[in-house]
Amino acid sequence: MSSYTMRLLKCPACGGPIDPPGGESTIKCPYCGNAVMIPESLRKPDPNQKQMQGGLLNGMDMSAVMGYGSQWSEVVQLAQSEKKDEAIKKYMSFASVRESDARYTVEALAGAQTYEFTPGSAYTSVQIAPIMASYADTAKSVTKWSMWLGCGITAFVMFIIVITVLPILIGVFASLWAVFSSF
Repeated sequence: MSSYTMRLLKCPACGGPIDPPGGESTIKCPYCGNAVMIPESLRKPDPNQKQMQGGLLNGMDMSAVMGYGSQWSEVVQLAQSEKKDEAIKKYMSFASVRESDARYTVEALAGAQTYEFTPGSAYTSVQIAPIMASYADTAKSVTKWSMWLGCGITAFVMFIIVITVLPILIGVFASLWAVFSSF
């Protein structure tokens, strides 16, 4: 049987797993709202688009037809093989972007994870473990940040209540003290 590669795309801002819809080149992260560009190698085909069964475009280099497609795939491959400086140079050679933007994009592309599995075979814990560990790490991170945020908001509200009510209580007790001390 042949072996396929499954790629997991993570948000470069928060690390949350992203499942891009078919036919899209960008997606908004459901966790942090960051706009994420989906590398061409990780894009799913558009389910509404009909595939041609043959004809005029058979045998043509589609990367050449699409313009920068072949260059973009080289950038993705370089980024994912940890040759980030080369990927940045290549990206800047065909796209009019600043180096900081190119570096950010290449870092995001390098963050995609690759898992190998063979279709048709029963999934084993060895095949599933890295994927589940990745999701568990993301869930722990999101939970930790949401807990800190929730506790911080609660502490802030409690502080506001205390500084609002405390002067009133001091005034009431001072009035009572004045009344009882006058006897």
